[in-house]
Amino acid sequence: MQHVLLAAETVPAAKVHARIGRGNQCRQHCLCGFLYGCGYSGVVSSPSRRPPAYLAIADDLRGRIERRELSGGDRLPTERQLVEEFGVARMTVRHALDILQMEGLIERRRGRTGGTFIRSIPPVIELTRMEGLIPQLRDHGLEVPPEVLEAGLVPAEPVVAESLDVPLGEKVVQIVRLWTAGDAPFVVENAYFPAALVPGMLDQDLSRSLHELLDATWDLRPVVKTETLVPGVASSWEQHVLGVPRSLPLLRICRTATTRDGVPVEYSEDVLRADVAHIRVVTRPHDQDD
Repeated sequence: MQHVLLAAETVPAAKVHARIGRGNQCRQHCLCGFLYGCGYSGVVSSPSRRPPAYLAIADDLRGRIERRELSGGDRLPTERQLVEEFGVARMTVRHALDILQMEGLIERRRGRTGGTFIRSIPPVIELTRMEGLIPQLRDHGLEVPPEVLEAGLVPAEPVVAESLDVPLGEKVVQIVRLWTAGDAPFVVENAYFPAALVPGMLDQDLSRSLHELLDATWDLRPVVKTETLVPGVASSWEQHVLGVPRSLPLLRICRTATTRDGVPVEYSEDVLRADVAHIRVVTRPHDQDD
């Protein structure tokens, strides 16, 4: 899944460099083609120059991965096979593989069963899609339902009370769920709902899409989401649940969902591992909004 940069990096004009070769695009603003595959050497290159062979090979293999001709877990051809396929020296092939490894697209394993393998592409979650996590995870072939860690009635704390427009301390439904991708936990969701609007919610199947549940059971269809993205590090509890060290960056998404009439029906905080799942934000003209 495509990596998403949520903040643009500012690069001095003197360091902005031309694209080299057809289809070879910088994956990040960078200063070294050896690391990121953009081919920058400190000199703006003429568009008519052919890219170095190692960049062309990296582009070819990257294209196969992006077109899903090679999938997560697949073994790449050996260096010898790639040398024969492209008609280059082994060091050129190794240089191309170094680029793909630095981009996080492949991994090299040692031993009898070793080799070069395609890394699994993490699912991309679009914040601008109203239906939420579960339908998007299904799109990525992840059918495993979330694990419900906690569910019950709790008094509304200040941020929850303000977001749901209920009195401080009023009972709200809290549901905490955990998703995994393969064997790796990647997002924990802590969601709150006004108890007065969702009677009997705790008796429902809480592993399904909660937005679908709101619509089907109480005719409370969320149509507007307000989301705030806050990068940070894991709390002690999040370290335990997600299995991550405190130093690992996490992305916290604070969301309020309302009905067409402006009634708040959900406040949630989703915490995602940036190394397992990625966020995409799509901006559309106002006249294309639903």
